[in-house]
Amino acid sequence: MYVVVNSQLTAAVTSSVGSRTPWQAETGLSWRPHHRLLVLCSQEHATTECLEAAGIDRPARQLPVGAPPTGFEDLAGTDVLLRALLREVDSRADRGAAAELRARHHTTLDLLTSPAHRQGIGRLLPISEAAALGTTRRISRESHTSALWIDQAARLIADCARLVAGAGPLLLDVDGLDRWDRPSLRVLYRSVLVAADERARLVVRGRTACVHRTDKVIGRLRHTFFTHLAERRGVVVHAAPGEPGAVFAEMSAAAAGTDAMEDIVHRSLAEGLPGLLRLVGGSLAMQNFERARLISTTALRMHREALISTGDGSDLPVHIKRLEAISAAQVGDVAEAEKLLGEALGMAARPEDRSHLNYLLALISTKRSYDLATAREYYGRARRAVDDLADPSVEALVERAWVGNGLALVAVMEARGTTDPGIREERFAEAYREELAAFAAVRGLPGTSAFYLRYNLGYNLSFLLEITGRFEQAQSFLASVSSVLLSAERADYGALYEYAIGLLRLRTEDLDGAAQSLRRAIDLAESLNDPFYLERMLSALGYVEHRRGRHSEAVTVFREGVRLARWLRDEDAYQQQLTGLLWSAVLDGRPLDKQILEAAGIWFPTAAPALATGDRDRRIAALTAADAQLLVPSSKLPSYVASVDLEGRPSRDLNRFLAGVATTERPRTEGETR
Repeated sequence: MYVVVNSQLTAAVTSSVGSRTPWQAETGLSWRPHHRLLVLCSQEHATTECLEAAGIDRPARQLPVGAPPTGFEDLAGTDVLLRALLREVDSRADRGAAAELRARHHTTLDLLTSPAHRQGIGRLLPISEAAALGTTRRISRESHTSALWIDQAARLIADCARLVAGAGPLLLDVDGLDRWDRPSLRVLYRSVLVAADERARLVVRGRTACVHRTDKVIGRLRHTFFTHLAERRGVVVHAAPGEPGAVFAEMSAAAAGTDAMEDIVHRSLAEGLPGLLRLVGGSLAMQNFERARLISTTALRMHREALISTGDGSDLPVHIKRLEAISAAQVGDVAEAEKLLGEALGMAARPEDRSHLNYLLALISTKRSYDLATAREYYGRARRAVDDLADPSVEALVERAWVGNGLALVAVMEARGTTDPGIREERFAEAYREELAAFAAVRGLPGTSAFYLRYNLGYNLSFLLEITGRFEQAQSFLASVSSVLLSAERADYGALYEYAIGLLRLRTEDLDGAAQSLRRAIDLAESLNDPFYLERMLSALGYVEHRRGRHSEAVTVFREGVRLARWLRDEDAYQQQLTGLLWSAVLDGRPLDKQILEAAGIWFPTAAPALATGDRDRRIAALTAADAQLLVPSSKLPSYVASVDLEGRPSRDLNRFLAGVATTERPRTEGETR
C-alpha cells in the first residue's frame, strides 16, 4: 500500500482529491532530477574506483547483494535485494521503525513472501486474468497495471534503504545484474529514483557480465533493454575494455536455469495447455520478455522431443509461436513477429486459430507499418477463416468480432488520411457498420474473452462517435454500455468512465460538466491509490479550469499535479504540470512564491527573471518565448507508463491522431478568441 499521510488540502480541490493523498509527504515543490545514481559496470575494478570514475562519492554504508540463482525468473532480482535489505532492517533499525515499515508495506511484503511465491512454476504476480488476457491479444504494451505494483515495490525498497542507511546514503553493490528479470530491474531503477533526495540516499553499482553481441533472441532482448536503461537519467555505464556500450549478457544454459525450466513447464501442464499459456502470459503481462521466451523455447523443444503431451499436441506449437510473436511485437521487433506468425499459420489447422493469427498480422500492418491495404488483406483472410463455419463456437464468434473491430480502425485511419469528403464519409460509415455488428455479435456471449471484447468495443464505439463529432451521442452510448459495470460500483471502471465523460463534455464546451466528471474521476482514482491515472486526471482538470477562466482554481489543481509528478519522479509529467501552474498563476495575476520561482529557474531558466516580476505582459511574453505550452488532455488514458516500463514510447499517438486532438497548445489570454 502507499504511505497515507493525513493532510488538509485547500478547499478548491478537497472534494476532488480528498485528504488521504500519499504524495502529500512531499514537502517541496521544486525538483532537480539527480544524476549518477545507478552504475552499470562490466569492468573488473574495485568499488571505490568504479564510483570515482562515475563521479559518485562512496557512501559510508555499503550492502552487498548476491546474484539471483536463476536468470530472468519473475521477480527473482527483487527477491534477493529485499531479503538482503530486510536482514539489515531487522538487525540494525529501531524495532518500532522496522515494525512500522512492515505494517505500512504489508500488502507488498505478503505478496513477496506468500506460499504461492515459492511454488516453482513462476513467482506470484499481481496481474489479473483480464489484464493478462488483454496483453496476450495485443501487440502494444500494457504497463499501467504492472506499474502500480512496481511503484509499490520500489517504495518498499527505498524505505528499507532509508532505515538501513540512517543519516547518510547507502550503496547497494549488486552482483549478477545481468541475471535480473526485467520487472526487478524496473523496481531497482525506480527505487533509486524515489529514494533520491538532496543527498541521494540510494546508490547502486550493478555488476554485469559482458560478451560480444549475438543474434540469439535472448541476447537481442537483453541488449535492447539495457540500451534503454543506459539512456535513462542517472545511469552511468562502465563498459568492459574493447566493448563500448555492451552491457548485456548471453547467458549460459545453467545461468538461465533451463533444467529447472523443464520442471516448470511440466508443472504448468498439469492444467493442460491453458496452464502453460497462462504461465507465458503472466510473464508477458509483466513485460518479462526474456522469461517468456525461455519458457516458450523450452516448451517447444520438449514438444519436439516428445517429453510433453497435451492431447494430440498439435495446438501447442501454434499458441507458443503466437505468444512469441506478441512478445517480439511488443519490443518493436516487427520482422521477427511477422516471421513467427507466419510459422504459426503454417501449423494451424483450427479456423479460430487461423483467424486470430491473421488478425495479429493485420494489427501489425495497421499499428506498426501503417500499411492499411495489407491490413485489409489480412483482415479478409481472418474473416474468411471463420465465416463458413456451420456451427461457429463462441471462440469463432469472438474472433470474427475482433476482425470487425480491426477493420473499423482501418476505415477510420483511412478517413483521417484522405482529403476527399466523399471517401471520408464512406469510411466512417464502414467503421460504424463493423463496430456495431461486432458489438451485436458478442453482446450475449459468455466467457472472459467475450466480456473483454464487449468492454473494448463499447469504448471504441463511443470513441468513434467522438471522432465523427457526435459527442452527446457518445456520452449516451457510453453510459448505456457501462451501466452494468457502474452498478457494481467498481471504482476502477468508474474512474475510466468519468474521465471519458469529462473529456466528451470538454469537446462540447460543457466545461462545468467536464470539471464535475473529472473531479469524480479523481475521487475514484485516489480511492484506488492509482497515482499514475490520478496525475493525468489532475492535468486534465487543470486544463479545464484554465479553459473556464478560473485561473485561481487551476493554480490549486496544477500545484497538486506538480507535487504528485515530483513524488512520481516523472520528468515529463512534472514539466507539463509546472507549465500549467506557471500559466495559471500569471493569468490569475498573482505573484509567484519562492518554491514556484525556484522550479521555474530549473525548468524554464530563460523565463524565470521575467516571472519574478509583476509585469503581466512581460511574464506572458517570457513563457511564450520559452515555448511553454499546455498539455491538451487525450480522450483516452495511456495504457503504458513510460517512466516505469523503461521501454520507450510509441512513435505515434494514434488516439490523438484519430480524434484530431493536438498534443499541446499555447494558452489564450484575455481578448483572444479560440
